[in-house]
Amino acid sequence: MLNPPPRIVLDLEKSRNGCSGLGQFARNLGRALTTEMSTRGLRPIPFVTAAQANDFGTSDAIEAKPWRKEIFQRWYRWTQMGRTPDYALWHATHQQAKYLPLNPKTRVLLTIHDLNYLREKKGAKIDREHRRVARLIRRADAITVISKFVAGEVKSHFDLHNKPLQVIYNGRPDVNQFVAHQPTWLNASRPYLFSIGIIDRKKNFHVLLDLIERLPNHQLVIAGQNHSEYAMEMRQIIQERNLADRVCLPGPISDEERQWLYENCESFVFPSLTEGFGLPPIEAMTVGKPVFLARRTSLPEIGGQRAFYWDNFTPDHMADVYHRGMSVFNASPEYPQLLQQAAARFSWEDAARQYVDLYRSILQLEKVECFQPTLVAA
Repeated sequence: MLNPPPRIVLDLEKSRNGCSGLGQFARNLGRALTTEMSTRGLRPIPFVTAAQANDFGTSDAIEAKPWRKEIFQRWYRWTQMGRTPDYALWHATHQQAKYLPLNPKTRVLLTIHDLNYLREKKGAKIDREHRRVARLIRRADAITVISKFVAGEVKSHFDLHNKPLQVIYNGRPDVNQFVAHQPTWLNASRPYLFSIGIIDRKKNFHVLLDLIERLPNHQLVIAGQNHSEYAMEMRQIIQERNLADRVCLPGPISDEERQWLYENCESFVFPSLTEGFGLPPIEAMTVGKPVFLARRTSLPEIGGQRAFYWDNFTPDHMADVYHRGMSVFNASPEYPQLLQQAAARFSWEDAARQYVDLYRSILQLEKVECFQPTLVAA
């Protein structure tokens, strides 16, 4: 009798938030992985919320629920009775993973997106985050990171216990996936600069207000969740500077609106202070738009030679870089195509192939058996 294909759990619960980087990662990688795994003798088991259970082209799924003690106890009883499904490997797709397999025989692959807490937090909070990531590393059989920058940080700050570490870049969006739809809330009669992301202090979006003041004929659109204290501070500055008619914080937007905003903006601006990768710049480059980035963390690695960079955030420097960059872009008819070629370095299909190669390598370390795992909070 033929052995059943190894069942691999993919932690994709972050796909519930399509406006975050982790949400986009889970959604895009999950879809590419389920296709690649099905053609290469592996059985994907998405670990998702109920609302996302049908998003990944497979009827198998584990529903992600808020951690409760009784859930663990019930899974434990089922394990003792031999009634749980068998999983060969568990892919924790981000370093904030809340669940891991309890059974020590179940292999674990950990993907680390960033160590941003080293720059965002202080003192005891850094220590707490560091211990949490260290626990995940100890449980993992192998580790992947999403950029060379993150690889360097992980190696510098953690003992990997001789476990393999591999860089697997994120992919780029499928520009044909969504039909662009113009937002009703945008006055498109004037050119606009576009940015997107959770409006958090680390994104450094407030410096764009200084830039837009020096571009009196332009608008600024910053899409993404905007209920933070930092977002409230930005709204206050916008009011104080009389920029309300030129700066828009629309909150979360649809995929179709996001596509339209990318395709029709004058430029994409992203002054983030700390990024493990940075999907939005790739999305903008995919449609041939000029990209202005902070020369920080992984962004130069992702933007490459075709992006334009701010070395600091003084208003004069930002405006000067912007004007010079737009002059270069407008003087070169081939520049949009060059940006698209630069973005083509990144592919979800390539990423999925590399992850599946790694899954198979991990599982070849020993004979694949029918493991009987339970879940435990990480």
